Amino acid sequence: MEKRKKILKSPNIKGVIYNTVKFCDYYNFEYVDIKEKANFPIVKIETDYTKSCHGQISTRIEGLMEGINIKKEKISKKKVKNDIYVCGIDSGSTSTNAVILNEKKEILGQTILKTGAKSLSSINMALEDVLKNANLKKEQLNFIVATGYGRISVPFADEKVTEITCHGKGANFLNKNVRTVIDIGGQDSKAIRINGNGDVEEFVMNDKCAAGTGRFLELMARTLDLDLSYMSKVGVKWNKELTISSMCSVFAESEVIALIAQNENIEDIVHSINKSVACKILSLVKRIGLNDLFMITGGVSKNYGVVLAIEEKLNSKLIVPKEAQVCGAIGAALIGLERVLS
Repeated sequence: MEKRKKILKSPNIKGVIYNTVKFCDYYNFEYVDIKEKANFPIVKIETDYTKSCHGQISTRIEGLMEGINIKKEKISKKKVKNDIYVCGIDSGSTSTNAVILNEKKEILGQTILKTGAKSLSSINMALEDVLKNANLKKEQLNFIVATGYGRISVPFADEKVTEITCHGKGANFLNKNVRTVIDIGGQDSKAIRINGNGDVEEFVMNDKCAAGTGRFLELMARTLDLDLSYMSKVGVKWNKELTISSMCSVFAESEVIALIAQNENIEDIVHSINKSVACKILSLVKRIGLNDLFMITGGVSKNYGVVLAIEEKLNSKLIVPKEAQVCGAIGAALIGLERVLS
């Protein structure tokens, strides 16, 4: 510990990756102590040394490196003629989204497709669909940026950027005053603090389990035999305060089944589910600081009940842009535009 403290005092440190074993409280205390005193970016990675950790590790490390400009890739610039068209593709676990912008940052086309068993098939379909919507051909695109967990599976991308950086850029484009982005996707949840330029200052992620994610809500909807769109509204009109105490999706499902057996109203059960998601999000946001203006992005932004529950926990209104689900793709396209114009 003392040796690490001495190293951390070096003026040459630009960022720190703090690696520890999952659920080890001792090292968590040390991480908190370092984080409070550090004047540089620091990201904690908890692993159990399995190959399944690859996605969360690479996203966290790349997000840190993008934030401190360590990662510098060679970009093959294409010759620009007349109009500029850039494409951002966000390959997520639940949906694959694509956006095309022109040099004026106008959205010419966008698409949202369900990610199937083959991510590459969804990626190709999304590109084909967004080009059709924009009335363009692939050859007319000057630059393509891929983001999301499936970004490594986009063979035709000129650059690959984490969804952390892209959601920051996209949120800033949609509202310059936003300082905290809450991105709830199918596989994970993120709280991202950005500055006035959309640059990421700090971020935290929840991907140890499905709690607080779109997958959690899908599981609960199946348990209640409800359509997701209906579930997003039914929990708003609740009467009885119920509580789901477990953060584990499996145990939470058991609690929901018990509430059904007790003949509790569906509206009250759904409200308790929404509250459990909101509690998880609040814990993430608290770790980066409760800043003034919040925006929610990702597919769960369409869930009105969850949005209301988060607003209640934050004691603040959430900005829910109509482009919330394609925010990451917009950010990716904006980065592509920066590359072309630089």
